[in-house]
Amino acid sequence: MRKYRILVTGANGLLGRHVLKAFSAKHELHAMVREMPAEPIHGVTYYECNFKNDWSTEGLPNGIDTILHLVQSEKFRNFPNDALEVFNVNVASTIKLLDFAKINNVKKFIFTSTGGLYKTGIDSVTENTPINTFGTLGNYLASKFCSEILMHNYSSYFNVMVLRLFFMYGPGQNKSMLMPRLASSVKKKIPIKISLTGGIKINPIHVNDVVTIFERILDIDESLTLNVAGPEVLSIRDISEILGKAVGIEPIFEVVEKENSGLIANIDLLKNKLYSPCLTLDQRVNDVLLSIND
Repeated sequence: MRKYRILVTGANGLLGRHVLKAFSAKHELHAMVREMPAEPIHGVTYYECNFKNDWSTEGLPNGIDTILHLVQSEKFRNFPNDALEVFNVNVASTIKLLDFAKINNVKKFIFTSTGGLYKTGIDSVTENTPINTFGTLGNYLASKFCSEILMHNYSSYFNVMVLRLFFMYGPGQNKSMLMPRLASSVKKKIPIKISLTGGIKINPIHVNDVVTIFERILDIDESLTLNVAGPEVLSIRDISEILGKAVGIEPIFEVVEKENSGLIANIDLLKNKLYSPCLTLDQRVNDVLLSIND
């Protein structure tokens, strides 16, 4: 395996932490973080940088091969109060790093976007499924789409890779995300609202599968946009029952009349190009529980 010199943003997040741990013995890693982690990973060079404020790429290392742009604002739900912070973290950081990549002859720029961009209610969405119309995306999703648009303008200078993640989960995930919220509701016996058919259907992906995808994509020499999702389609009822079985508590459901649209990713292109995700929720359910026990 070739050793790469990689710059990682959002390195203290769920995906960033797992990427650093998996790559630290194989590659030269430079990690941009809002604040130094309590337990820095050996061999990683850290740079403190808060993207919500004005910042400069001066001081970043030369000779970077690949940028993994994983950062996202924690304020993504707080519109309009924190709209400017979301823009600075999700969009302004992207254009600054794209400029840095062009000036410094970076070969590959990998960006984590979201499957939330797609229109819902379709059996499964491919990379060519239409994006939600302007005005209906919402502030956070619009910021991710803006970054995608900006990135593609640079595809003649370096490889641009957009990974649209669908409901990633893993140990230590923020408690406000879907899987930890469902686990918390099950444990606290809080009713979970679902439709008659069991609620939305999704194919969530474990963070370890995402890290494997990153390992494979480092050696790909082309620009790509890929759906990144797991191997199984589950409804909210299915997920809740798996979580309930793991903790020995029967989930409580509140059935509502409104039918929920699914958001299921077609991952044929991902499997053909890189890797076929294999980790199921049954196998890694304890990782979700760890997120609410921390």
